[in-house]
Amino acid sequence: MPLCWRVDHEARLILAIATGALGRKDVDAYMAGIAAEGAAGFRVLFDALAADFDFQPSDLAAIGQVVKDRKRETVSDGRIALVVGSDAEQDIAAYLVDRVNHQRPCRVFRSISDAKAWLDLT
Repeated sequence: MPLCWRVDHEARLILAIATGALGRKDVDAYMAGIAAEGAAGFRVLFDALAADFDFQPSDLAAIGQVVKDRKRETVSDGRIALVVGSDAEQDIAAYLVDRVNHQRPCRVFRSISDAKAWLDLT
């Protein structure tokens, strides 16, 4: 599976790691999984350093809408840190950030350490 994750309910945090080709069905399965675990709206560290995004613009629009709809202020501030390894993935992630950032704080990083600092995980 190109996407695996771990939910820390105590910290209200999701740690996700994507490797290889990552497409809409992978992200849909991830979002369904975290919802089933009661983690929708938690802070997210999404490590996509080893991923190759395979998304259409309509995929990103749909994913962005679901992410925005899952903001739960009673759970956490919902910050999402996307960590990418290439300029191409950064451009795609920036498009998603632009769609989400008005509802949930979301940023793109090139290093795990910078993402952790922004999420207050250091």
